[in-house]
Formats: sequence, C-alpha cells, structure tokens
Amino acid sequence: MTAEGGGAIAFPVMTFILHLSPKCARDFSLMIQSIGMSLALFVILFMRIQIEWRAITYALLGALPGVVLGFHVIDDLFNGPEKKMLFVSIWAAFAISLYILNREKKRTTVPVIQCFCFWKAVTLMGTGFIGGIFTSFAGSGVDIATFSVITLLFKVNEKTATPTTIVVMALLSQFSFFWRGIVTADIDLDALNYLRVSVPIVVFFAPFGSFLGSHFHRLTLAWLVCILEFVAYFGFLFTLPPWPLLVASVTILFIGFVFFSFLSRAGKRLTEAELGIIDPHAIVPTTDAIIICK
Repeated sequence: MTAEGGGAIAFPVMTFILHLSPKCARDFSLMIQSIGMSLALFVILFMRIQIEWRAITYALLGALPGVVLGFHVIDDLFNGPEKKMLFVSIWAAFAISLYILNREKKRTTVPVIQCFCFWKAVTLMGTGFIGGIFTSFAGSGVDIATFSVITLLFKVNEKTATPTTIVVMALLSQFSFFWRGIVTADIDLDALNYLRVSVPIVVFFAPFGSFLGSHFHRLTLAWLVCILEFVAYFGFLFTLPPWPLLVASVTILFIGFVFFSFLSRAGKRLTEAELGIIDPHAIVPTTDAIIICK
C-alpha cells in the first residue's frame, strides 16, 4: 500500500508502451481508481486505520474545483507529448521527495497534524487545488501532492499519511468519473472498453496488493516507488523527446528538488517549534493525541 494510485502505473504503460492517447490513459486511470482505491477506502474505514480527516477535507475542497478547471481549461493547453513529459517529470519529482523523506533514519514525526490553524487549512486547500489540476491531465496527482505536504511540511508519519492520501484519491477519482461520465459525457470509449475487461482483475488485485504492501517495510515500498518512477522517466528519455521538452523536464526536476528540500527543512523547524523538541532526532510517540497550541 503506497500513496500512489493505480494511475501512476496505468498512465505510463498506456502511453509509452501501448501508445494510447493521454486522454484515454487519464480516463482509464480515473475509472479504475474509482473502483480499486474505493475498495482500499472501505478496508481503511472497516479496519479503523488512522487517517487525518482534516487533511482529507481541506485537500478535497481544493481538489474539486482544481480538477474541474483542469478538465475544461488546463487540459486543452497541452498536447500529448507535453502531457507525457509533465507526468514523468512530476512523478520523478515525487520520487525525489520520497528520497528526501527517507534519507534520515530517525526524524521527528507526529500521528496527525499538530496545532491545526487557518494557514494550514489554506495550505492543504492550495495543495489539493494543484493536485486536482495534475489529476485532470494525468489521472492522479492529488495523492502525491497531499502526501508530500503532510509528510514533509507537517511531519505526519507514513502510517497515517498513506491511507489519508488513498482516501483523497479515491474520493476525487469517484467525483472525476462522475463528472466525465455524467456531467460532460466525454469519457473516452477505448478507456471504457479497457475498464470493462479490467474490473474483475482490479477488484481482486487492488486489495491483495494492499495486503502484500502492508507486510513490506516502508523503506522497501519507498524504493520500489522510486524505481518505478525513474523507470518511467527513462522510458520517456528513450523516446528521444525534443530539446524544449527535455529542458522543461529537467527544470521541473530541479524545481521539485529545491521545493521539497525547502518543505522538509521548514517542516522540521515548524514541528520543533510547535512541540518544543530539543533533540532534532526525537521521535514523537505515535498516539492519537493532538497537541493543543496557544
């Protein structure tokens, strides 16, 4: 069980290997996630796994208008090769955030967001809005955006952050499926045909994959995700993209590294200030307690 939805695998496979259109890959990713991740959502609620409901609420408040804006405005601004470049670059940047997150063997973590206030709610809404735009052309994005912010900036541990982002992505996928299928009636027919043959596989392997993932160490899962994302990125390079796309991709990676490094450092200072931690390597006990800040 990772913070990424099935679209993180489906989109590059369908575009780089099967040579399908990004629109088909996007619609298929959203539809398949609305089923597979919804099953994971049920398991999370049924087993009462701890999640950060405030992060879910405010991220969705930003993601819903973000994905609608993306469907009707942002998506038309990019052609197929540009969408492929954006996907692999953004997800490779997420792999960088995982590296930054896990390079410290001992770090300060909290079970839920501490000292929740107005600016944190606005931050989550902004994160959701940007993630919703990513989702509108790639089929996923709000999951990795939310995961990166709540783990790097708010220092929420992965045991809470991962199921939290799964719930966010599942609910946004359901809404996106409804919007594309009912409101605009613009679902790609090839994607719908792929969905029909994939549902029996997804309803079994999505929960089964979550079950297997729960038995792996978090570092193992993190490195698997990093490997998958960089394989997708090298697949993009193998297609010999034109220089403008290559320069844009490298720029996104560099900006992502700088941004995630800034988030990590800001989060460390923020958490130490809020919790009064003197030892920078102290680990806060993972309880359900929420610190009340003045």
